[in-house]
Order: sequence, then structure tokens, then C-alpha cells
Amino acid sequence: MGSKTIIQAKLIHVFFVFILFHVALNVHAEQSVSEQAQNRKSDSVVALTMQNIAGNIDKRISSMKMLANTIANDAHIQQWVNNGYAQAGENTLLKKLGYLVNEYGLTSASFADTNSNKYWNHEGFLRVLVPEIDTWYFAYLKSEEQNLISVYHDQNKKRVDLYVNYRQDNGNGLSGIATSFEGVVNMLAKSSLNEHGKLFIVDSTGKIQVHHDPKVAGKVTLQQLYSEASANTLLTTQPFNYVDSTTSNKRYLLSSYLVSSYIPSMNWFVVAQVQGELY
Repeated sequence: MGSKTIIQAKLIHVFFVFILFHVALNVHAEQSVSEQAQNRKSDSVVALTMQNIAGNIDKRISSMKMLANTIANDAHIQQWVNNGYAQAGENTLLKKLGYLVNEYGLTSASFADTNSNKYWNHEGFLRVLVPEIDTWYFAYLKSEEQNLISVYHDQNKKRVDLYVNYRQDNGNGLSGIATSFEGVVNMLAKSSLNEHGKLFIVDSTGKIQVHHDPKVAGKVTLQQLYSEASANTLLTTQPFNYVDSTTSNKRYLLSSYLVSSYIPSMNWFVVAQVQGELY
């Protein structure tokens, strides 16, 4: 074989290697674009689902806060308090509280005068609140916060109740309403995200307030369950937050990630730990 033929053969070999290399690059690029598009689609679905859940809860809480505001700022109730708690006025108060309970399906509606610490619910006068027993009430007054939102897990009745309290800016009225939170608990349980992990609700400090495991609810924090850095990201007050939790989970290693959505009316968050591939 002549030198010219050898050179031609080498050139043809180089040409084919070049073509194969570019074909491989194009295939890899197409796969990468496809994977990125799929990931963006999955992330978008997760974000929309989380924000939809947070939005539904937010509407519910906003309505309850409006009801509590109405009780505390009721002009007839304030006049009755200022005039010394006449019996006729107390009957009016009980009718108003009872109406709200029946009309909105509440489990309780209450009013307190922060000057005397006298406390009524829709069934009648209960007692004068005292620091030794009613620690939540006096802690609330001391905090100077206008709203107080909390949940109560009734282990006997196997249900979760939500409490919304409101206190006047420039007055002595303090109101509270309570309703079953089972609708929200069921919504979390039925969410498509719950099929791929777990959904729960935390307060602004990271304490888990609503969780399917009673050993976790009200006892465990995001910081304990994951890490300080993960908690800080998840507690950012924006519509959607994301954390890759594969290496941040203290208790076990999982190919998973954490997401959260802010609930403005509560100043709480919906959090989900999603394992593996969603779609």
C-alpha cells in the first residue's frame, strides 16, 4: 500500500471518529434537555400542588380571623363591658357567640375582657382567668401579639382542633373561635404528594404542629428532624422553597428533597418530604 493510500485511510478513520463523536454528543445533549424538561415539569407540579394546599388553608384561616375580629370589636359587647356586665347584655353576648357557632360550624366561640380577665364562651360565663391555670392567656397578653393561632390534638376524640384568637388594638376585647381542623388534615392525607412522602404543617419557629404521627406533632422541630440550614431555607416566607435533603437528613439517608409553602394568615408553613422520583 502506498503512502498516499495510507494517508487517505487515516483521514477516513479520523472523519468517521469525528462523526461518531458528534453523534454521541448530540444524543447526550438531547437526553440532558429531555431530563431537564422533565425535572422542570415535576418541580412545577410540586410547586403548584404545595401552593394550592397553602392557599386553601390560608383562605380558611383568613375567614376565621375575620370572625374573631368581629367578636372582639363588637360595639354592643364593648358597651355592655363598659356598663358593668348587666345580665341583659350577657344574654346578648351569648346569643351572638351561639349564632357564630351554629352558623359556621364552630366547636367554640369565646370573649374575654382583658381588664377583669372575665371569660365567656357560647355556653355562658366560665370563670375569671388566673395566671396559675390559664398560662396561654397571660402569655398571649404579655406577647402583645394581635393574633394567636394554635392547634389542639384531642387524643380521646382522635381529632385536631384549630384555635384562632384576636385582641383589640385599643381596647379590652379578646375573642377566640375554635373549629375542627380535620378537613385540612384529610386534605394533606389525600394529596398526591403524600403518596411519595409525607406532608405536615410547621409554625414560624419550625415546630411541627400538624403531623400524622402523634409522637411528632407538637414535640419535634424541623431543626431536629433535618438540619438548621434546611430549616432556615424551608422557613423562608415565600410561596415555594426547595431543599435537597439527601445528605441533610440526620436520622436516615434517602434520595429525597424537602419543599415548603408559606401560609400568610397563620405565619406557618406546609412542608413536604418527597422521596425518589415523582413522575
